Amino acid sequence: MDNIFIKEDEVVENAETAIQKNIMLSTEGEALYKDLLSEYKKLLKQTKSLVKMSDMMQLQLHDLSRELERMSNTDGLTGIYNRRFFNEIFHKEWYSAFRGKISIGILMIDIDNFKKYNDTYGHLQGDRCLKLISEIIQRSVKRPRDMLARYGGEEFVVLLAETDLKGCRTVAEEIIKSIEAQDIKHAGSPYFPRVTVSVGIAVTVPDDQDSCEKLLNMADEALYRAKAAGRNCCME
Repeated sequence: MDNIFIKEDEVVENAETAIQKNIMLSTEGEALYKDLLSEYKKLLKQTKSLVKMSDMMQLQLHDLSRELERMSNTDGLTGIYNRRFFNEIFHKEWYSAFRGKISIGILMIDIDNFKKYNDTYGHLQGDRCLKLISEIIQRSVKRPRDMLARYGGEEFVVLLAETDLKGCRTVAEEIIKSIEAQDIKHAGSPYFPRVTVSVGIAVTVPDDQDSCEKLLNMADEALYRAKAAGRNCCME
């Protein structure tokens, strides 16, 4: 900001020097010159203040814009990405995998018997459970390009870029074991005395016959198979 006013500061400095050297042609002229200089300095000070305020407002607007963008991309309860932003990133990764002829994987994760958990412990405790589960899953989603999002209700989705079936299964099994090891009590479950998750795995190398929606449907169908197989497991 100071650089903007270099010339103005020079004008003030030269004027003050002229007054100090008494080079005015008359006393009246010197008085008038001093008055004009005083007014000029006031206006310059006001202008500098306005520019400083403008810079501060621009910075605040930039921070606010970033915060609004973050809020629009994340789930309000868990703080992880939401479904809308997941779909946006998924499409980008899909076309990247299509161009590079590389595999891309999806994990569809569902908390087993979560309705019964809410019925047993109440919705506030259910919200705490959702946040805890999201934190546990996030710790297993380690690479920068991998992505966890809340897909809806008690369902989460993980995007694993450049990952084959073996890699997807490794992440899925780690998630299942980590959640089971947390030992979150679930007295309402008819299957296990603790909170567990089921995971559906789908992997493909995209081609002209594939689509993002098809891969998501494959993961969803695999999730149903995991439920049918007894829950607390993963299937592809």
